[in-house]
Amino acid sequence: MRRTLPAAIAILLLTAGCGGSDEPQGADDPTTSSAPTTEPTTTATPTPAPTTTPTPTQPTKASTLIDYGDDEITVARAGDVAKLTGAPEDFKAFIAADLQRQQATKDKVCTEKAEIHVGKVDTRGWAAGGIFIPQCGGNAALWAKVAGGWREVWGGQTLPDCAVLEKYDFPAGVAGGECGTADGKTRHYP
Repeated sequence: MRRTLPAAIAILLLTAGCGGSDEPQGADDPTTSSAPTTEPTTTATPTPAPTTTPTPTQPTKASTLIDYGDDEITVARAGDVAKLTGAPEDFKAFIAADLQRQQATKDKVCTEKAEIHVGKVDTRGWAAGGIFIPQCGGNAALWAKVAGGWREVWGGQTLPDCAVLEKYDFPAGVAGGECGTADGKTRHYP
């Protein structure tokens, strides 16, 4: 016995290039229902579900910026670099080494151990944060990947220097929207 598809399904199959027979696949299979369905069947392979779900701190394919938010990530011990989710491994190693160097510096007035705070990282080679010593204060810091290695390129308690931002081509998303000029003025960056 010959079975026919409802007209709408037949048109969909023909326009999708699936013609060749007006009988549905499995017509000879007694377990196949002859009742019309509301959705056509397709032979396309389904897209596999992603294996991981990005977190808010992870960059998307279109973005390279990781923003750790207003609280930033506090690195008070070398193991704290694990909190820098999504940051490049060489940046984490740099922060751990810089923390060790900062904490090895002895100061009779500031006896607390230094901390490094990381607010933003652009995985292409820029980061912003600061150095802080509890009960003594600290300063903002900008880091850049220079000649294959990370280093602090600016530190201070004012707006970042425009000349430094331009020299290292800092993205505005890391450096912020304003910078200070040599004559003490503020201007929009970039």
